[in-house]
Formats: sequence, C-alpha cells, structure tokens
Amino acid sequence: MSDIASRTRTKNEATGMRVVAQFVQEFWECGWQPLDARNDKGIDGLILMKKRNTDLGVRVNVQVKCGAKYISSETKDEIKISIDDEAGLIEHIEYWKKQNEPAILVFVNPAKPTRDTNGNVLKDEKGKIVWKESRLNSKAWWVDLKSEDLRVENSKTLISIPKKNIFGEHSKGTFLKLIKPLLSNAHLPIIDLNTESKNLLNSINLKNDSHKFYKEWKNGNTIFCKALNKNIRVSKTGWNHILSSKRGRERRVNSLKLLGVAKQIINEVEKNKFFLLNQTETIDEIEQKIGIRARYTDKQQGEQVVQVIILRKLNPKSKNEKFWFYSVHYRR
Repeated sequence: MSDIASRTRTKNEATGMRVVAQFVQEFWECGWQPLDARNDKGIDGLILMKKRNTDLGVRVNVQVKCGAKYISSETKDEIKISIDDEAGLIEHIEYWKKQNEPAILVFVNPAKPTRDTNGNVLKDEKGKIVWKESRLNSKAWWVDLKSEDLRVENSKTLISIPKKNIFGEHSKGTFLKLIKPLLSNAHLPIIDLNTESKNLLNSINLKNDSHKFYKEWKNGNTIFCKALNKNIRVSKTGWNHILSSKRGRERRVNSLKLLGVAKQIINEVEKNKFFLLNQTETIDEIEQKIGIRARYTDKQQGEQVVQVIILRKLNPKSKNEKFWFYSVHYRR
C-alpha cells in the first residue's frame, strides 16, 4: 500500500467514526461505544439507544465504511458499494443475520464530485467520478444488514444502500422503529426453573447455600456454554465480582439468588443467542463482556428477565481466548 493510500485510509476511518459519533451523541442523545480495533466480524461500534435520557436496553451493531472508493455506482435512488469479496460478504451476511439485535452499515462519503465550469460532473477515462475531499460536509447513509434486499441482484460483491436511508441529525426516529420489536421481552427464550434454581431463589440461608452451590458448580473445571459454543470457566472471577461492595447490597443478594438461573441459561440458551455489551482494548489484549438473556415466570412476581454476563479475553496476536462466568442480574 502506498503512503498516500495508507494516509487516506487512516483519515477515512477517522472521518467515518467521527460522523457516526457526532450524530448519535450530539443530535440523538444516545450512547456511542467505538470498538477501537475491529473484531472478527467487522463491528466497529455500538449505538446504545436512549429515549429522554433513559437507556432502552437495546444496542445497534454498527459497521462503518468511509470513502468514495467503495462506490461502484450511484443513482438518485441508491448507492451500490463493494466492501468485500464474494466469500467474505457471504460470511459477513451469515454473521449479521445471527445477531439478536440490529446490525447496520453506515456508509460515509467524505468527498463530493468534481465539476467543470458548466457544472457537469467530471469522470476519468474509465467512466468513474472524479472526487475531491469534503470531510467537514461528509454525507452518510445506512442500510439494515439483515435486509433481504441487501445484495445487488446478479452481483457477487455489491450491496445496495437506499438513498432515502439518510444517517443524520433527524434519523433517530427511524432507529427507534428499527428496535421496537426488541423493546418487548417476547423474543427472549423462556427458562423452566429446575429445583436447584428454585431452592436458591427462595433460600432463607442464602450466604451458605449460594457459596455451596457456586463451589460445586465451579469444581475446578470448565463448563460448556451453549449460546457461545465455547467452554467457560466458573471461578473466583465471577464470585468476587458478584460480592463486590461497589455493586450495592440488593444487587449482590439478587445475583446470589440467581446463580441457579445463570447455570440454566448457560446450559440451555441456544447457540448464537448472545450479544456484545462492551469492549476495551490494549495492545496486548481485547476484553469483552458478552450478554445472554432469558426469562422465567414466578408465581408471585410474574415474568422476570435475567441477564448472564460472560467475560472474554482475547490476545489479538495469538488469537488465544478465554471465557469466564462474570455476573448475573435481573434486567428491569
């Protein structure tokens, strides 16, 4: 890669993330969490949807692409872009469709067409538009990565972005409609509580009963998490977090009561029913917290939604990864 191409790519990545962050945080008043180094499937950040400063509990997975070089063709109604080869695009589409929460691509164009003295758009010898930088006035559009109309018909690598899907100051209402189905708990799996879980929920000697349960559950071994399709460790990492004084007494008590439910969720919730909560990164390590949710029905309290949090640590160089049970809590 030439020095100019490398510099342009760096600037485009910065412009794309800046444009998305500005609209989400300043105009929508929602949360934006960038994932500084791309993860395995190219999710660059998370929109934490809020309404009147209240967290709605739904995150939107975002992939950001910035640069006129992605554009294959453009009409008044759509932009066709190429982001990967055929095999890579198919792999990405399969991944996006498995996400519990929405997955979108935001395409940012940091340039505008060059025009002659008569106002006509200039093109090169291959018929491609000649672009010039206009970063402060970058325009952006988005597309639902789970859409059945994502891929361009009779094309192996192109995806279609409708120009009506403007990503900008007034786009929040559209995204609230996008996440509306997830504001209900109806999509979450139902757990049929076993005797072990019920005993802990109703324990009158919770300190001893929860400690005994956790010790037997841990037992020095890893356990299989169906949702992640990975082995995870049940260790002091989770126990210490649950009992941390920073969490408050009520949260600590609830987590201890829910340990049996957490075990059932890890054992029973089907493959790929998880989502990324947050991610922090250093040169040597990527740390993620991953959520798995389910619900159960209590005769006295009614339906309850529970979230298990799994801690993942990944070495970006060796690709070695480890998973731990980290916490469990009611999701109100």
